[in-house]
Amino acid sequence: MVDKLFVRPMRRDRICGSPSQADLIAHCHNGPANLMSARSGSVSGLGKTRVEALTDGIFGAVMTVLGLSLTIPYITGPAHQELPAIEDVLTGVLTYALSFITLGVFWVGHHVGFQILKRTDRTFIWLNNVFLLFVGLLPLTTALLGHHPFEQVTIVAYGFNLLAIQVFMFLAFWYATFHHHLVEAGLNDRFIWLGRRRMLMGPCFSAAAIVLSFVNPVFSLGAYVLYPVFFITPGRIDRLWRRQEVK
Repeated sequence: MVDKLFVRPMRRDRICGSPSQADLIAHCHNGPANLMSARSGSVSGLGKTRVEALTDGIFGAVMTVLGLSLTIPYITGPAHQELPAIEDVLTGVLTYALSFITLGVFWVGHHVGFQILKRTDRTFIWLNNVFLLFVGLLPLTTALLGHHPFEQVTIVAYGFNLLAIQVFMFLAFWYATFHHHLVEAGLNDRFIWLGRRRMLMGPCFSAAAIVLSFVNPVFSLGAYVLYPVFFITPGRIDRLWRRQEVK
């Protein structure tokens, strides 16, 4: 009777040693985080799907706001307002195109980085969040640059905005690949080295543009234009990617 009323608890090693209970194995050895991984069939650690969804959503919103910033002043203005000077419109369009293409470069780099990412953790997610914070500021600095393209203060503000985006993008990639922390253990070390070196070129462009603003604002604008051109052009890392089919 006593045996029927009181069931002896199962031993921990018996639960963990049962090959038919993968969920309990993950829970016993690695805690709740890996229990979730075992249930979903993924690798241990936090998933990357929601981080990708948040990133794509913010990039889409920022790119949309960049375009709206050109039209809202005319939609909300007086019905019989004077037409703006063609130079002002052209400057706004060119600045919009520059920021849109630059955002495209950031998005492609982020997408490539997530192709090799196997999992995430809290530190990586917050590095990505700060990266997105500065992405969200780009419409503001773009509008300032569009209205005052040759003012040093707007050129420097735009440069620091790009610099912050590039630095946190690099930090996230460096953190993920350091000792293959969040990537596949067999990922080619040369690919990682080339990726880090290529990402470091971005801050160099922005820092150079900020310094050049003290010499001539036109030189700074030239550096901002060269940045997306440099990254759109395929480099050695792209050839290595195709040759070894890194996924």
